[in-house]
Amino acid sequence: MIFLLPSGVSAADSTLAVTGNVIASSCEVDTGSENQKVKIGTFSGKDFPSVGSTSAFKAMNINLSNCYDKLTTIQVTFSGTSDVDNPTLLAVTDNGTGGTVATGVGVELLDNSGKTIPFNEEAPQTFELDAGNNTLSFLLRYKSTRYPVTAGEASAVMYFDLTYQ
Repeated sequence: MIFLLPSGVSAADSTLAVTGNVIASSCEVDTGSENQKVKIGTFSGKDFPSVGSTSAFKAMNINLSNCYDKLTTIQVTFSGTSDVDNPTLLAVTDNGTGGTVATGVGVELLDNSGKTIPFNEEAPQTFELDAGNNTLSFLLRYKSTRYPVTAGEASAVMYFDLTYQ
């Protein structure tokens, strides 16, 4: 098909600029003024009389705010340096003070039902989300991996990744 333009009429190219933003639908992780810190407590090597002995639990929460209202779930995976003797635990490391590091103990992460959450695993923990604020609750404790447990600094660094759905 051929179109003929009447005389005196011409075709012209025009440009229409379209602008906008697409933002990630997420939540804000509340960390306060610095990264989160959890103090599990102070224990004696005698509190771990055999391999597999554990300390008391300490609650650990990941607080989320301003969650996008169309999000329904969040998946959390945890990583860090695994304990040599028990790779499901987080290894204790020097916290930068140059002091003696405890041996024979690692950090265990558990869900609220008491089930161990292994570090560096691909299987995430899944939580339902509400619009606004949410709290993801976990438990931490020390667990002996060797006997005897020796005294020293028992700090560790844990990372968590959040995947929104």
